[in-house]
Amino acid sequence: MCKFKKLTTLFTTTSILIFTLLASIDSGANDMPTQKKQFYFGRYTFEVATDGLNIWSAYKLIGKEIKLVGKNGKKDLTTKISSTIEEINKLHKVGYPGYDRTIELDGGGAIVVSKSNTYDIDIFYLTKKNTLYKQSVEAIPLQELDKAVALAKEINALITYRNPAERPPNGTFAIEAGYMNLPLNEFEEQVSIGLPVSSVPGINLTFDTQLIGEPEPGLITRYEQRTSGGVSTLLNSILSNSSVLRKSKKTVAGLPFEELLLKTSVDGRTLYSFRLEYPGTSESSMEPYTVIEMSTLDKGLGFQNDSDAMRFWDELVASLKRI
Repeated sequence: MCKFKKLTTLFTTTSILIFTLLASIDSGANDMPTQKKQFYFGRYTFEVATDGLNIWSAYKLIGKEIKLVGKNGKKDLTTKISSTIEEINKLHKVGYPGYDRTIELDGGGAIVVSKSNTYDIDIFYLTKKNTLYKQSVEAIPLQELDKAVALAKEINALITYRNPAERPPNGTFAIEAGYMNLPLNEFEEQVSIGLPVSSVPGINLTFDTQLIGEPEPGLITRYEQRTSGGVSTLLNSILSNSSVLRKSKKTVAGLPFEELLLKTSVDGRTLYSFRLEYPGTSESSMEPYTVIEMSTLDKGLGFQNDSDAMRFWDELVASLKRI
C-alpha cells in the first residue's frame, strides 16, 4: 500500500486539481504489450496488460472494509483472535472499551466483542476453503448488538473462496480471493482500486464503484461548467497547458458512460489523464456509480504518443464488463 501511495506527485497533483473539481461525490516500452490479465473487482471485470503486483484495494460493505487476512484461515484465526483480545485488554487500561465476549460463527469464524458505552466488534469470516477475512465495526448502540451480530452472520454465509484467476459467478460481488453472493440493492457496496500498469511504467489506473442514493450531474456537464466559469489562477494555468483529446458519451457494459481524455504538458513532458464515468442508478447494486481513470505518474516514461495512449485506453474500456 505504501509503495503505491508514494507514486503520486507531479501529474497526480495535476489530475487531482482537475478531476477533484469534477468528482461527483466526493510505457516507456516501444512495443505495446499484448498479454493481458483479467481482473475482477466488485460488480465488474476488465483486462489490462500488467503483472498485477502492487495493487492497492479496498472492498467495503455497509461502509466497513472487508480485508483478506490470509489463506491459512484456521491457523490465522486462532492467532488473530488472541492478538485482538490482547490488544483490547491493553487499550482498556487507558480508557478504551473492554473485552466482552467472543461469538462463534457457522463454519468456524468468530466475532470478538468489546464494550464501553457502545459495542465494537471485530468479525472474522472463515470460508469453506479456509480463507479468512476481517471486518471491524465500531460504536454500535447497546440495544443494537443483536442486530449487528445477525447481520454479520448473514454476511458470513455469503462469502466464498475464489481463485483470483477464476471468474466469479454472474451477478456476484468480487472481493480479493473470493466473491459474495449478495442480495441485490440491499447492502451499501463500495470498491476502490489502485493498479500500477507494469507494462507501461509511469501509468496508473484507479477504479471506484459505489452504491449511490441520487446521481450527480455527469462528467461532461461538470467539466463544461468548471471550464466555462471562473477558475482559480492555478487551475487556469493547468488548463491553459491542457488539451482535450476526446470528450464523448459511449455505451460500455450496457450502461451510458461518459469519457474525458485530457493531455497536459508539464516541464516538457506529455502527461495524460483519462476518465470514464457512469453516474450510477439510484439504489442499484448492479448499476453503481462507476469510474475508471488512467493517469501519468512522475516516474517512468509513459506512452510514446497520443495514439499509443488512446489505443491502450480504448482496449481497456472495451474490456470493461459487468460480472
